[in-house]
Amino acid sequence: MKTPTRPAPHHPQASKAPGPAGTPFEQLDAVLRALLAEHEKLLALAGDHGRAIAQADAAALSTVLIAQSAAVSRISMLERQRQSIVGEIIRSSGIKPTAKGATGPTMSEVAAHAPEPLRSHLASVAAALRELLNKLHREHLAIRKAAEMLSMHMEGLMRQVCRGLSHTGTYARCGSIDSSVQVVSAVDVRS
Repeated sequence: MKTPTRPAPHHPQASKAPGPAGTPFEQLDAVLRALLAEHEKLLALAGDHGRAIAQADAAALSTVLIAQSAAVSRISMLERQRQSIVGEIIRSSGIKPTAKGATGPTMSEVAAHAPEPLRSHLASVAAALRELLNKLHREHLAIRKAAEMLSMHMEGLMRQVCRGLSHTGTYARCGSIDSSVQVVSAVDVRS
């Protein structure tokens, strides 16, 4: 018989994720690097997603979707941290957006107020993140197209099966029920 294990004592500090330490610009750098890492994981998962669709592997697709959901959750948390840090930087530095109609300054405008060498590093991480987001967007468009193609293929197969199983031939060319065909069936009750 197994002896029950005692749960570890609860420490309030252990349950909180520690925020990045340092100046707001150092915190922003840490959060941007974490966002970059999470988006790289998401890009790798997008490749797995595409392969699962191509192979019509439901188990692999389920695993990928769970992993993507976890990554998106982490990205959401990091994005809230980023917004909070940028808000603090804007309030303390008085940074105003330069683009007409912009609601807030861009990452480049925020990075321009950081001391060197952090300024260059923030700009390069922000540019890498922007490029990665564009790749992810293209990858997700390709996945969407593949999913649509698989769906159309499966729908076509189902229509062929239905047409083959229809003894009356009441299915139209597109696979739907043709209401213009009148079906007359008889049952021999004498035999």
